[in-house]
Amino acid sequence: MVKQFTSKDKVWIDESGNQIPYNRTTAIERMKEKNAFALVKKGKSITKFLAEMKEAVAKATAEVLAAEREANNVKLEGKGNYTWYNFDRSIKVQVDLSEPIKFDEIKIASAKEKLMNLIRTNINGDEFIISIAEDAFQTSSGRLDPKKILGLRKHSQRIKNEALKKEWDETMQLIDSAIYRPKSKSYYKLWVKNQDGKYEGVELNFSAL
Repeated sequence: MVKQFTSKDKVWIDESGNQIPYNRTTAIERMKEKNAFALVKKGKSITKFLAEMKEAVAKATAEVLAAEREANNVKLEGKGNYTWYNFDRSIKVQVDLSEPIKFDEIKIASAKEKLMNLIRTNINGDEFIISIAEDAFQTSSGRLDPKKILGLRKHSQRIKNEALKKEWDETMQLIDSAIYRPKSKSYYKLWVKNQDGKYEGVELNFSAL
């Protein structure tokens, strides 16, 4: 629990645990103390409101989907990406489900080493593999691109050399075993049509909730 110091406290305690008499604090320090806590209090109330708003959007979307399922006798499962509108389509509600793919670092490093060793051997007419494999393991901001790495699997049928193809498929199995999927997360967006007929987003940052 973070304590706010006020003029009622004869002693203020700093970050090192030192006790500072109130009359030795400066006017600026007192002003910062007051304003910082005021901002945090307001920020927490906004966070609470956004959490309630997110729950309201999720509930409304669930009701719409349930009604559509019942009315049309469909499951509407898919990946959970849906967009729905009000009667005159002046309001748009967008729901996107994020299903991130992560890799076990040791296993994916092993797969990369195995693959690079493989393409450095005599590949007998399958030179296209070199550029594909090197590109797949390029990082952006220190992160691998799962789509590029998983895309390597589709090239198996293009490999003519049987021995190479066997080793390639074994490496793809190692990549598959390196995959894990963190908990999926839904993102909600609200849009309102302006006078020009274009949708403008209603700023609701739910991503951190």
